[in-house]
Amino acid sequence: MSFAVLFCVLFALASAATFRAAKDYSVTRRVHPPNYAGNQQAVTQHFGRVTVNSQYDVQYFYWMFESQRSPKTDPLVLWMTGGPGCSSELALFFENGPYKVQDDLSLKDNPYSWNKISNIIFIDQPGGTGFSTVGNPNGYVTNEQQMAQDMYVFLQGFYQLYPQYKNLPFYITGESYGGHYVPSLAGYIVQQNSQNPPFVIPLKGIAVGNGLIDPLYTTQSYPTYALNFGVISEGCATEAEAMFPQCQQDIQNGDYDSAFNDCNAIFQAVLNCAGNINYYDMRKQCNPPPLCYDFDNIINYLNNPSTQSYLGVSGIQWQSCSQTVYSYMTGDFERSYRYQLPYLMTNGVPVTIYEGVTDLICNAGGAYLTLNTMNWSGQSGFNNAPNNTWTVSGQKAGNWKRYGNLTYVNVDAAGHMVPHDQPANALDLLSRFLRNSWP
Repeated sequence: MSFAVLFCVLFALASAATFRAAKDYSVTRRVHPPNYAGNQQAVTQHFGRVTVNSQYDVQYFYWMFESQRSPKTDPLVLWMTGGPGCSSELALFFENGPYKVQDDLSLKDNPYSWNKISNIIFIDQPGGTGFSTVGNPNGYVTNEQQMAQDMYVFLQGFYQLYPQYKNLPFYITGESYGGHYVPSLAGYIVQQNSQNPPFVIPLKGIAVGNGLIDPLYTTQSYPTYALNFGVISEGCATEAEAMFPQCQQDIQNGDYDSAFNDCNAIFQAVLNCAGNINYYDMRKQCNPPPLCYDFDNIINYLNNPSTQSYLGVSGIQWQSCSQTVYSYMTGDFERSYRYQLPYLMTNGVPVTIYEGVTDLICNAGGAYLTLNTMNWSGQSGFNNAPNNTWTVSGQKAGNWKRYGNLTYVNVDAAGHMVPHDQPANALDLLSRFLRNSWP
């Protein structure tokens, strides 16, 4: 799989900045970050670090923004960017956060920020991602069980710091490798809640956008999806399809190290035929490689001394994605996490899977195969459910179908990063997801 795939007089509260330890800290401010050039009133924001593994000194950086609408009653949403190893500040500034970084490194308002209707946390995880740190190499995450355990510790710490959000409905969202992260974390929360802990996390739903949920079906779909989109020839598709049995055999044998190479070879074969295509959005060219998007403004802003001083992270070289974190997770790539979806739905947690239709790397074809072959009580009902048109402001935005606690959405004219490509429609999708109401 390709590497995929952010004054004391200005504080809102008297106790706005509190440092819990030499490295752990939490800050509350009601002021925009440095270089703000918009015209929107600042909302309360929290950021800092929480230790999730004291043995290996693993600390997770978070940046949370209160809702612009009703922070005391709007849901609490967690956003998890994929990679693995890609920082959620990417989403904050490129997709669904309140700011966009301009060429002069000033910040302008994002009119479609997800904190228009929710309190949203952007988390850098696993350790080593973004501004999150690992003090000992043994602290790097290698599988989803470790990921979920660390994230559960983070959430407990977050609620301790900010008990005002404890009673708000909680939702987990993410994209890309979030297809591993989101269902795994949600399943772990359901398990922990069942053990009657002192505090039950009020999980009310999950949403995964263009997620790597079941790599086998994602890989199987590459040749056909690229062929149908017109970016490779039929001959290229046939050659790539001939490589699939080895990938499938590796996964069936539980040989995930070999599967990482053999399944990735199929994707690479498709790319070799397609040329310099942006595999996150097949309508475009990959410029610049390898991530196919120019994140220089975000990189420069987050490494600017004034920004780092504001965030309390001075001296950390922020990267959009960490190759080190990625390398520790290669044995996890080709494992399926679709079995978590029926478990969640059975336990009353609604699941929404949404797909930008021009993405290749985590494409809608693979998602549709995954959901249509998933073993759960509502399988036939979901497979036979009607495909409905979704409109926003009178314009077609895509299609949706649902049965029971499962909703599937195709987003027109959008690739891997739906909130970037279709910001207004993504905000509408979020609203429907939080209401659990389609249409």
